[in-house]
Amino acid sequence: MEKRAEQDEERPVTEHGDADRDWWRVDGGAGSAPVQPPPPPQPPPQAPALERSRDTGDAGRGVLPLAILAGLLAALAGAVGWGLVAKWTDREVGAVAWAVGFLTGFAVLRAAGGRRSSALQAVAVVSALLGVLAGKYLAFALIVQEDAKQTGQSIGLFSSEMRTMFGDSIGQVFGLFDLLWIALAVATAWYVVRPEEAVAAPAPERVPEPEPAEPEPRRRSRNPVDRLTEGLPHGLRVTIDWVVTIAGAVAIVLAIKAWVVNPYRIPSSSMEPTLHCARPAAGCEARFSDRVLANRFIYHFRAPQRGDIVVFKTPPEARQRCGAGGTFVKRLIGLPGETVSVRLQRGYAYVYIDGRKLDESKYLQLSRRDAGPEKVFKVPQGQYFMMGDNRSQSCDSRVWGSVPRQNIIGKVFATYWPPNRISIG
Repeated sequence: MEKRAEQDEERPVTEHGDADRDWWRVDGGAGSAPVQPPPPPQPPPQAPALERSRDTGDAGRGVLPLAILAGLLAALAGAVGWGLVAKWTDREVGAVAWAVGFLTGFAVLRAAGGRRSSALQAVAVVSALLGVLAGKYLAFALIVQEDAKQTGQSIGLFSSEMRTMFGDSIGQVFGLFDLLWIALAVATAWYVVRPEEAVAAPAPERVPEPEPAEPEPRRRSRNPVDRLTEGLPHGLRVTIDWVVTIAGAVAIVLAIKAWVVNPYRIPSSSMEPTLHCARPAAGCEARFSDRVLANRFIYHFRAPQRGDIVVFKTPPEARQRCGAGGTFVKRLIGLPGETVSVRLQRGYAYVYIDGRKLDESKYLQLSRRDAGPEKVFKVPQGQYFMMGDNRSQSCDSRVWGSVPRQNIIGKVFATYWPPNRISIG
């Protein structure tokens, strides 16, 4: 026993006590094989790192007031621009609504320094909606003002009378196509400032380096704008691309207006009730003037026909005899070389073409016929005889003569405003 005790005392002891004896031997007995120490503890696996999203969250709140101000100013600028376009073209251009949506979204994005967040997105959407509504009101008010000036009246742009008229006509002002343009404007503002989603970054892998190869020639873009702006910063390139796109769209619209289709407003009662003008002008039956579209190229393929409602430039005599000139809208009655006679029957004037009574029952009411006087007109070759459907209120070819072929602009084929008057034919 004493010898065994001495052997125990000679056994080395580590700082960790008896537990270390089990570390060195499997069963603590003599001759036990030593085992390898356990591997050091590994850190727990971490989730893949997320790429930083451009949705800055709280970081975007610091620029929120500036973004709101920028959005409202852009909305105001877009609304004023829309109103001026309506005043100059005498019609509401729906595409301007889309431009207002893009302008407000771009202004909010620039004011936020390129940051994108849900809050900034909401600011852009609300600003676009306010801009479209304000533009709609200004377009309506400026057009009404122009109509009122024709009768010598004056209505304030923001007067209570104007606001009442706008409220009463809200159903006509916002037609189906208007709602579609508004939806497009809001969607555009939402898309421009949309937050980008975070994307999981793949775990880095050690990939053997490929053997050096000859660099491939850089492919040049087929877009000439991209070629011209290749060396510019990305933000400036995007801005230039949008400016060129909008300018191209405007150029296309102007080209269509000049050579394909052009809009016109009916200012007088000479074509009532076929085409309405706005009260309180004499003889006008509607609250708003009809706005029509004229086909400018159809007469390049066929000659003008009797019964067509045409847009034309009046001869100089029209301004002298009627006190007004420029562009008129009338119905084509007499063709080149024909004899147009006005004869009285039971107190009403009827039209005869080469001795045959003209059937005008489809567009001319008995109450709209005038009382003469009787007269005979010979239409020269290359010219056309025009008359209004409201004969008693029309200053036409009976007063200032026939219209040369080169003065005819186009054929009216559609009414696009107000919404309850939309028609084709």
